[in-house]
Amino acid sequence: MELVLQSVNYHDCPIDRREKVSLANGQAQEMLRALLDKDGIVEAAILQTCNRTEIYLYAQKDTDWRQPVSELMGQLGDEAGQTWQKYCIQKRGIDVARHLFAVAAGLDSQMLGENQILSQVKAAYIESIGCRASRFIFHRLFHTAFRVGKAVRTQTEINCGAVSISLAAVELAKEKIKSGKAIAMIIGAGENAELAARYLVKGGLKQLIIANRNKDNAGEMCGRLGTGRVIGLDEIPGALDEADLVIASTGATLPVVNYENVKDVLSKRKKPLLIIDIAVPRDIDERIAQFDCVTIVNIDDLDKRIAVNRGKRSTEIPKAEKIVDDFTKQFANWRDSLSVVPVVTQITQRAIELARAEARRYAKDFGPANAAKLEIFAESLAKKLLHGPVSFLKDANDDDPTTQQLRALDLVNKMFLLDEEQPK
Repeated sequence: MELVLQSVNYHDCPIDRREKVSLANGQAQEMLRALLDKDGIVEAAILQTCNRTEIYLYAQKDTDWRQPVSELMGQLGDEAGQTWQKYCIQKRGIDVARHLFAVAAGLDSQMLGENQILSQVKAAYIESIGCRASRFIFHRLFHTAFRVGKAVRTQTEINCGAVSISLAAVELAKEKIKSGKAIAMIIGAGENAELAARYLVKGGLKQLIIANRNKDNAGEMCGRLGTGRVIGLDEIPGALDEADLVIASTGATLPVVNYENVKDVLSKRKKPLLIIDIAVPRDIDERIAQFDCVTIVNIDDLDKRIAVNRGKRSTEIPKAEKIVDDFTKQFANWRDSLSVVPVVTQITQRAIELARAEARRYAKDFGPANAAKLEIFAESLAKKLLHGPVSFLKDANDDDPTTQQLRALDLVNKMFLLDEEQPK
């Protein structure tokens, strides 16, 4: 048995093809059950993000699992099967663990060091457990991945500073205003606008206003956020009088906030107003910056901030890779320790050495003539005590031990043999 990974990801596969192999909740669970029904597959997990669909298997060695998995993907549609067949890469053995650990660490993400991926790895593991597809090996594999992710984020600065426009806008806003007492207005209801609103809500706000041409879309966004008041674009000038922060992100081709429409409101305003325009083309008429109360930040300003953060994160890559390597070696040593023959040999040798040492220790109490007999007796007793456990372990095929035998091997290592020192 060995670890197997099949992956379709952003490195080799364009988004219009990746989306063909994206599985809905029910589909992922069905596929996990279908994988377990195949002879030779013992454990399985499916990791899905916007950048990847990955299938992890603990399966029979020397079997190319690409075709069977492609056939399962093909049940979702011809394009899904063809995409998997064309773009799937396959890894085996310890390379699978190293890849998963790098993913959990945020080293294999488009946004280096992102935090969301770790929760997505946890979700994949939980889903696998729910389908009874994770057992002994995957329990160890995924829990080690969680430790890697935590270690990288606490021992390096791989996730320091925003590297997305929306998060950079919110981080800047938090530096300039007291978010807990602020009224924020988001202009737009698209992906970037909602992401910025979500970050703001998570950080705490006094009030959130969503301005959008389509009020229904804005209302749905408020529903997802669990807060917010909806206004139309024509109501923006009035709302500017109360807002402390504006983040604008629409798809409009002309400025949504026009100088002529807001000059009367802003000319009377005394309280500072921070406007962050993350739209291309810009949503905010640049002439609005002439008001003393207004500070406008555009996407180019944020790009400079992001570039600095990316540079800081990049310098942390060697440290993070060292952590991944250390945990990979530890996992490989643990997996190697589950081979039947070496474990049986070591525990038998350890028992015989202890028996001989104890026999020599008490030999003087039985006289020189009985010393050899005492040693033979001690060795015989040790072997008899080990007979049941050793027989249970020897009954396993070294390439295909049962889950119970793997657990027994692991327990023997912990109780009687020296464990390798684990990374902190």
